[in-house]
Amino acid sequence: MNERAWERAGAISGLAAAVLLLVSLFLNPLPPTSEEPVLAFFYVAANRSTVLLSALLATVAGVVFLWFVGHLRHLLQRAEGGAEAFSPVVFGAGVGLAIMTMVSTLPVTTLVSLSRNVESASQSMVFVLSELHRLSLGALGLLIALFAATAGAAMVRRELMAPWLGWFGFAVGLIGLVAGVTSFYVPGVFVTIASLVTGVVFAVWLGLTSVLMAYRPEVDRAPATGTAFAH
Repeated sequence: MNERAWERAGAISGLAAAVLLLVSLFLNPLPPTSEEPVLAFFYVAANRSTVLLSALLATVAGVVFLWFVGHLRHLLQRAEGGAEAFSPVVFGAGVGLAIMTMVSTLPVTTLVSLSRNVESASQSMVFVLSELHRLSLGALGLLIALFAATAGAAMVRRELMAPWLGWFGFAVGLIGLVAGVTSFYVPGVFVTIASLVTGVVFAVWLGLTSVLMAYRPEVDRAPATGTAFAH
């Protein structure tokens, strides 16, 4: 495969991750909050297959996203001429986001396992698992904020795609920041809604970025005007 074909493959991986994430989010959009452990337990028990499928798709999305993150690092290193300005942060934030996405599914899948054996579950255990899931959403929001903001900054500098897509990335980052911070302080359904909005907006931005990158690979664009740390 030539450089153009590899770039298209990397862009398609981002689109695949975005689609998987969107399907995962809408399969299980608004489960009961951790303040309602009994309702949360019975919700999981009644929707076991859907909850598991949602967790599986989110995990696969995280794995596929790793390919896209590696692809972005390659593109940014080339655009920055080895200056290592945004590429390390984008790569680190992307890897962290992928791993946190996979880890965030563990409390939910544990609840599914507990729902198969009601006698082994307690209200406090369900509450703790639900809280762990809620707090993981906060970490996801902050990682989305870092990834979208740094990738957006590279776009605004014309190291990737177009500046307008970078400003869109800044907006996604701001939404993720608000959702991430408030999840540590504001309990209840607000956190679930804020996390859902963050996930959907991020998936739309990621999908749009991937489609445009596949349509016009970066190798076809003019070289970057300059590196961030050029002398």
